[in-house]
Amino acid sequence: MLNHPKIFKKLKVGLFLISLSFSSLLTHKLRAALSILGVICGVMAVLAMLSKKEAIRQIEQLGTRNIYLKAVPLTENQKKKAVGNISKDLSIYDADRIINGCKTVRDIAYLKEITASITGMPKEISPQIAACSPGYARVLNLHIYQGRFITDEDVLQRNPVCIIGDTVAKNLGIHGKTGSYMRIENSIFKVVGVLKRYDISTSASSAVSIRNFNDMVFIPFGTERGLRQIAFTKERPKYDGLTEIVIQMDKTEQVIGSVDIIKRILEVSHGDMEDYQIVIPLSLLRQSQQTQRTFNIVLGSIAGISMLVGGIGIMNIMLATVTERTREIGIRLAVGATQKNILIQFLGEAIILTLSGGIIGIASGIGCVRLITSIAGWKTALSLWAVVLPLLMSIIVGIFSGLYPAYRASRLDPIAAIRYE
Repeated sequence: MLNHPKIFKKLKVGLFLISLSFSSLLTHKLRAALSILGVICGVMAVLAMLSKKEAIRQIEQLGTRNIYLKAVPLTENQKKKAVGNISKDLSIYDADRIINGCKTVRDIAYLKEITASITGMPKEISPQIAACSPGYARVLNLHIYQGRFITDEDVLQRNPVCIIGDTVAKNLGIHGKTGSYMRIENSIFKVVGVLKRYDISTSASSAVSIRNFNDMVFIPFGTERGLRQIAFTKERPKYDGLTEIVIQMDKTEQVIGSVDIIKRILEVSHGDMEDYQIVIPLSLLRQSQQTQRTFNIVLGSIAGISMLVGGIGIMNIMLATVTERTREIGIRLAVGATQKNILIQFLGEAIILTLSGGIIGIASGIGCVRLITSIAGWKTALSLWAVVLPLLMSIIVGIFSGLYPAYRASRLDPIAAIRYE
């Protein structure tokens, strides 16, 4: 098939035109470099704009239907003021009051952090041990890789069972599987579940940060009292000193309206003592999205102006190239090149210019994003779309900026072009 004379001739013409295009670009390399600066800057701006912020991803993982109540330690002045006050940290009674007093609550869960050691773990590894309610996995959308999570029966019967994170399971080796046993302080717990591995960033220490479930050990709420060598009792203590209460609403639209009700319930039960913090992921998400939109508008404007300037520069250099190569174009037309051949050649040169600028811009943009991430500590994530879109934009700019010069070159009269000096 390749021996067909027409196909072979077209291949030769195509390779000849490509070689001429590259030679022309190299001849005018200085002007070409200046003309694609705008494209490079525009592509870098688009790439930075599309780099997904890690903070937004973290907030989304917290759950937009959830409201978090976090225990806050009191200052010395607050402790003096709190003498005789009815408030003694967050308790499961707060959870009971909220679920009974706020009709929009769909589910509620609570957790208490425990300071205890695990036998058999490397010294440099210290997993976070937490006593939690059975609904914690449901509200936080935790997935089980093996076994099961804590049940209501485990809490009622004070069953010495535990669920471990992926990292804990790997560090325990053969003892990190369901059915095995692990020693926590002076008690033996049976591993009944292993959590699925979570891709969670724990670099931020703020209200937005979420727990690293990979490094956690969950035990039924109530069994933590056995770790302190306090006799088991079926009577629930009055105050439990919870670390966190997570409230899940029926709908996302109900979150903001329910906050005032929850605040009032806590004000009454805590005697106006601010020994808790209310974190609303939905509000944090909206603030982050608003900031991101403003950021996108600024970068989008910069990208648009840069692309426009780059396109105008490329159009100018292509028009100048057509003028300088008028005699060459005339010769090509005279020896058999069609108007379509000339059009494709000059349009291809413009696309090659903008495409090279796009590739340089992507490489520079990725470098800048990585540099900002390391210096400023901002968490970003580059997606395939963030790389492909700016590249497509550079090609489109090349088509539009090169279309008129290519059309003008293809419409030259061969005889007049050959005589042009």
